[in-house]
Amino acid sequence: MMRLGVSLLLSLLLIPAQAADSPQLRFKPLQGQLAFKQTKQLQGLPVALKSSGYIQLAAEQLLWHTTTPVDSKLQVSPAGVSQWQQQQYVAVSGSEFVGQLMLAILQQQHQFISSHFALSDDDGCQLLQPLQAPLNTLFVQIRLCGDSTLQQIVLHETNGNSTTIELLHEAGLD
Repeated sequence: MMRLGVSLLLSLLLIPAQAADSPQLRFKPLQGQLAFKQTKQLQGLPVALKSSGYIQLAAEQLLWHTTTPVDSKLQVSPAGVSQWQQQQYVAVSGSEFVGQLMLAILQQQHQFISSHFALSDDDGCQLLQPLQAPLNTLFVQIRLCGDSTLQQIVLHETNGNSTTIELLHEAGLD
């Protein structure tokens, strides 16, 4: 997830907000600890890459801890993303927007999301379509699915790759 084109996201300029009559986000903001399973399908690879772990989400911070297949930790805040290296978190240069985007999606921050994406409903899910470059050069859409809480995030990239993140209660991670 870190390699979403941080360098392209850096060049993001302020994007005008959507009209007030746009659809509202329909999921409750997430808090606390959730397990995740992530599947990344890369063009040209016959087998998807899979990982799992947990997310610890607080008001202004997210710990993304991948436990399988490799143990790694990311700390995400509005200031950006930091990676656990040699017993400390090291900031990833230019990751401020990635941090803001991840928190906005998980915490359902309507103002941030509607400033950068057109929202629509489709088959029980919400679609986020980038309004302009550079996001629309990275993503075709981001699909958010679930009942009243966000349970699945699907990132459809312009290069044909896709990432599916399943958010689970701890008991749901097998």
